[in-house]
Amino acid sequence: MDALQQANISVNIVTWNSMAYLPSLFDSLDEQDADFRIIVVDNASTDGSGSFVTDGRPHVTMLRNMNNFGFTRGHNQAIQLSLSGWQGQDLANRYIFVCNPDLECDPKCLSEMTKFMDEHPDIDACMPKLYQAHMRIDEADQKTTDRTNILDATGMVLTKARRAYDRGASEPDQGQYDGSIEIFGVCGAASFFRASSVIRIMDENQFYDDAFFAYKEDLDIAWTMRRLNMKSAFVPSAIAWHHRRAPSQPRHGWLKAFKSRQYKPAFVNYLSTRNHTWTLLKHLHASDLFFHAPWIIPYEFAKLIAALLSLASLKGYLASIGGLGRISKQRKRLTRLNSLSPAEFRKLLV
Repeated sequence: MDALQQANISVNIVTWNSMAYLPSLFDSLDEQDADFRIIVVDNASTDGSGSFVTDGRPHVTMLRNMNNFGFTRGHNQAIQLSLSGWQGQDLANRYIFVCNPDLECDPKCLSEMTKFMDEHPDIDACMPKLYQAHMRIDEADQKTTDRTNILDATGMVLTKARRAYDRGASEPDQGQYDGSIEIFGVCGAASFFRASSVIRIMDENQFYDDAFFAYKEDLDIAWTMRRLNMKSAFVPSAIAWHHRRAPSQPRHGWLKAFKSRQYKPAFVNYLSTRNHTWTLLKHLHASDLFFHAPWIIPYEFAKLIAALLSLASLKGYLASIGGLGRISKQRKRLTRLNSLSPAEFRKLLV
């Protein structure tokens, strides 16, 4: 039995010019007190990320892509490698940790999530308590991380307008969310999935939708899981730090969220707009437009107006048309598998 079959956790990392963060991430993984295997998929990095992983780390399974295939396809490749190593194993107690390269994990992060999942077999996914981290250059001209007690995320929230945000983002941690375990979904930067649940979600050997490339893929997964009556949880005893450039601002409202779009790279606005449209077309029920019209219509109208002022966002709307055939097929599949009525789903929204 090889190392992957022996380990019950697969830590999956997709890199693309991530060298600034990898040393800190791997240092934190070296301190874990859990049994795990690391799989890295590198999307044609040019900053030495691939060499850093392969040099001196023979225990890491490495796949190098010739092109940048994005977060979604990269993680689908890693998931396939994880599952292939567990053939014939009980996947109910095997776990896949979708781990951003810009994370730093507390030594008990993996073991605490594993313990929680082992004790709660009805839970399909969980996530740690994420704090914000900031990298700086110290007096010795060395990179160092300031690990804050400011929350980055304690779970995904979906509003009646179908706007997703990270619960607790930018708030000082005072334990205010430690008792709120059940969440709408897990955040894409640190998602801990039960492998048997991953199999249940997969469509044509894809867990994430390859076409998304990046952004909103975690919302798509969370929405899918909820429709299938699958549960996600927040594990406050598991801790990690995230070097996020722009944390979500749930208290600022969506009008200020739109204003912040002008500071985002054009490609991010393009992907975000396109993938948001695909997600709505895949999941939104006709009755939602009746019961939640006062929230959905103003939000979508404001997004459309904002797109008229952003060429990248406008291109995102136009690009979404090209995926309608694929989205229609996925929508029909989910309708067949649906385990939660639209009315029950609406009760999950804030």
